[in-house]
Amino acid sequence: MELLVGLALGLSVVSAALAWAGQSLGAIVRQHRAWQLHQDLRAIAQPLQMELRRAGAHGRPSLLVWQPDATAATASASSVSANANANASANTSANASPPTNAGTSPSAGAAPTSNPFTTLAVTDAGTTLRLSRALDANVVQPDAGTEVAFRWIDGRMDQTVGGRFQPMTDPVLMQLQQFRADIQSTAHLGDRPCADTVLSRTVQLQVQAQPTQDATFTAAATWSVHVRNDQIAGACP
Repeated sequence: MELLVGLALGLSVVSAALAWAGQSLGAIVRQHRAWQLHQDLRAIAQPLQMELRRAGAHGRPSLLVWQPDATAATASASSVSANANANASANTSANASPPTNAGTSPSAGAAPTSNPFTTLAVTDAGTTLRLSRALDANVVQPDAGTEVAFRWIDGRMDQTVGGRFQPMTDPVLMQLQQFRADIQSTAHLGDRPCADTVLSRTVQLQVQAQPTQDATFTAAATWSVHVRNDQIAGACP
């Protein structure tokens, strides 16, 4: 009888210890999956934020501002030289009237070229975010290397690399349940009658995912990214 009681007590202690160990191990596994899921979301956020911040970057931004008109500048210099010679001749004459400066009208600057890298749109029923930027100083026109797109498809996120979509996430480890991108534009009017309108843009991103091994756990993340390169709408004649 004493042996049976001892065996029962021992089995009770062992069962309690195994149950506690199982719960602790399960908590550790869930914590690891949660940490891994947050790391995967961060891995998505980094390239998204980096590319959005430099969206609209131009290889030669000096071409996008008003430039001096070379013809007008040459004509103005010639006029100034002629006026100086005339003034010098008049000063050498006795009882000559004081010279008058006719002056020259300022030259209207050459119109800047429009920025072709301002593409920023959400397409394919809200599943694809497209943008354009130049990373080389010699690139002034969009091509396959300047266009970037992020696509949510089949529970994963893809990014264009060399003009082709490549997976960013592994659907075996993580299922991307939701991806949403909202572009918010704020118009800033100029102070001239025909001034262009400057559009500053901010992109709101929302992502929701869950580990494939645990459907009971879900993580969501939200980011707000301001596009550094503003967009110009309209033009002065």
